[in-house]
Amino acid sequence: MIVTLNNQSTILPCLNSIKVNLKRDVKIFVVDNASTDGTLKIVEESFPQVIIVRNKSNLGFARANNQALKQAKGNFIFLLNPDAEVTGNALEEMVAYMEKHDDVGILGPKLVNDDGSTQKEITPLPGFLDSILILLKLHRIKPFSNLVYPNYDYEKTQEAEHLMGSALLIRREVFEKIGLFDEKFFLWFEETDLEKRAKEAGFKVVYHPKAVVKHLVGQSTKQIHPMKRQAIWNQSLRYYFQKHKSALEQTVLVPFIIVSYVPVFLMSLREKLVNR
Repeated sequence: MIVTLNNQSTILPCLNSIKVNLKRDVKIFVVDNASTDGTLKIVEESFPQVIIVRNKSNLGFARANNQALKQAKGNFIFLLNPDAEVTGNALEEMVAYMEKHDDVGILGPKLVNDDGSTQKEITPLPGFLDSILILLKLHRIKPFSNLVYPNYDYEKTQEAEHLMGSALLIRREVFEKIGLFDEKFFLWFEETDLEKRAKEAGFKVVYHPKAVVKHLVGQSTKQIHPMKRQAIWNQSLRYYFQKHKSALEQTVLVPFIIVSYVPVFLMSLREKLVNR
């Protein structure tokens, strides 16, 4: 299940990776949020077997996924970003693991960059401190980075609080028990909210590095203007806090959300000056 929006440069290798590495018969859904760059033409010409859901406007990630989820019939649902590629027998490995472990509701593979380096995809569920560090763009600077991205053993299968949503295998029973994605999340935090609700319902969220997926970080979102991107992220963070945090935390978060636009503006300005 793939949601696209102007992903002409990545959708072909993404779908090819599924076709080459999958040994079982599956239905592939591509939900397109009104692409204008020829993404769907590539899908139609190269993969006529793919089920396409066409939206006339950008409905957001959660709502688009729900459109396909309502049609999907399989016991397992694989969510894959259009800027990600399945490697080796990753999907087969993930399905086999889920079939052996009935208590696992959501399974994530090891995500790697184009150069093969490991992405830090395991994090705690969003808290007050780490959210502020991300808002202020301090989350990749030591020692703050260790608070947002603790040092996990990425070669070990383990239960996780939260996994990045770029590639997730989800048991159908999860959706049947807790419902679909919350469509009030336009982009970002929808998988975080789902994982939290799944854990609260008794399902395990597990990281499984024997399955590997290559992920080109940011390829799907870089087309959004930085200030707009920050606004969407802020809106989703604020809604997540409204659902899962105290009134005090929600209130104290507001000034940091406002301030978050300053570093984004300064970074955008610096980039423009450098590229002159």
